[in-house]
Amino acid sequence: MNLKEYIQSSFKESANNLVKLSESGEVQAQLMTAAEWIIESIKKGGKLLTAGNGGSAADAQHIAAELVAKLSRDRTSIAAIALTVDTSLLTAVGNDYGYDFIYDRQLQGLAQPPDIFLAITTSGNSKNILKALERAKLKNVKSILLTGFDGGKARALADLTILAPGNQTAQIQEAHIAIYHTLCFLIEKSLVESGHVKYLD
Repeated sequence: MNLKEYIQSSFKESANNLVKLSESGEVQAQLMTAAEWIIESIKKGGKLLTAGNGGSAADAQHIAAELVAKLSRDRTSIAAIALTVDTSLLTAVGNDYGYDFIYDRQLQGLAQPPDIFLAITTSGNSKNILKALERAKLKNVKSILLTGFDGGKARALADLTILAPGNQTAQIQEAHIAIYHTLCFLIEKSLVESGHVKYLD
């Protein structure tokens, strides 16, 4: 396969995967539930805490940025924190306790009801995400898992699982972007309509 053929094949596979996503009533129902949980949390003074590894860490930061800054229109801020960005904290916990505890330790200190923890892992088997989900249960904080394949070990620990379609990690991550952009829009729209968030333009 030459480069041009590979590009065409890659785009076609991605498009087909997004079609699967658009046709999945199960994912859409899970997404609605996730949005409702987060909206209710924000209304009660809670916040969204997000975490992941590698590309999923970037996704966690992307979600927080869409909510705290803005998705499209200028508006008041929505409370969200990515647990992936504080290098001093991450390296301190990694050095003193181990990499598996970098999110567990933050949830121990930061999470409280009615907060929501959104965990992102394509495999569902990232050890630091598993420990974070366990910590969320101990803190009585609802957890949402954004994952792929069969959901891995994390599926049994999360309160709600959104299972993105895809046979490869890259396809799952592409589906994750479509899912969380839609999630952020639903959150913003509902909070504006309820008066908890105001457009500024």
